[in-house]
Amino acid sequence: MKKKSCIGIIVLIAMLFSCEKWYETADVSHISYLPQFTLEGGDFISIIKQDSGEFEDPGATAWVNGSEVKVYYLYNYVDVTTPGVYSVIYYAENSEGFSNTALRIVAVTHEEISDNDLSGTYAGTNWEEMEVAVIRISEGGIYKMEDIMGFPGYAMPGRFVDLGNEELILLPGAGYFGEYDASVGQYTNRTLSWDVILLSAPYEGYIIPVIWRKVE
Repeated sequence: MKKKSCIGIIVLIAMLFSCEKWYETADVSHISYLPQFTLEGGDFISIIKQDSGEFEDPGATAWVNGSEVKVYYLYNYVDVTTPGVYSVIYYAENSEGFSNTALRIVAVTHEEISDNDLSGTYAGTNWEEMEVAVIRISEGGIYKMEDIMGFPGYAMPGRFVDLGNEELILLPGAGYFGEYDASVGQYTNRTLSWDVILLSAPYEGYIIPVIWRKVE
């Protein structure tokens, strides 16, 4: 098993849920629209590790009911010299002070991974055999699965990022057993493996090692 590299500031300052409208009931009821974002370059970016330099974020714009508003960085740290998964968080307010945020995931990879396709059908090995599709969302190396744990009938959907060098990062998420944390995983041309670190009661603190084997 390869030595685990630094994950960087691992995504996620949780899942950033928002609504398009804020309904306020006071003496005078009205609708307050929350800022909506457009992230230049998309909400996922993959770059190859560099010997030096700084990350140049493509930026974002925010709109409130058709009018552009100022966007601030709530968090913006990406170490381009260290492979891992990082987050950039944008912040904007409407004229009434109601705010919204948007998240960009940035992967710094060990090597070029655009030709490394891990998609396919995999069978879980922890419990009775269960098959799940691994779908590549982007050639930059982000994937999704309907289940990352493999316990039949209790879905734990999730996503992971290929960092190259047989290393991956399972991104935080949530499912039947509650929220789970980010973790470092490994892969070969036939297997995927990671720990599912449960965060929610009554399973808080449980760590479930999971292995998936590719089906022919």
